[in-house]
Amino acid sequence: MSAIQVIEEIKKLTADEQKEVFVFLVEKLMAKEEPHPERWEGKKLSFDEACEVVFRENRELLSLLA
Repeated sequence: MSAIQVIEEIKKLTADEQKEVFVFLVEKLMAKEEPHPERWEGKKLSFDEACEVVFRENRELLSLLA
């Protein structure tokens, strides 16, 4: 099955099922990325900036809170 066919099948799913697929794909993508916490060491971030960094680099946390 091609990627286009998979996308067409996903479009037929309910909103909840599409969300499950999205979470699955994000988890797969994030598992491949290695975190780089050292780039944030010594930086002074506001609470909002820190939240943005945490949820951008750890999308599974955001999906768990949704």
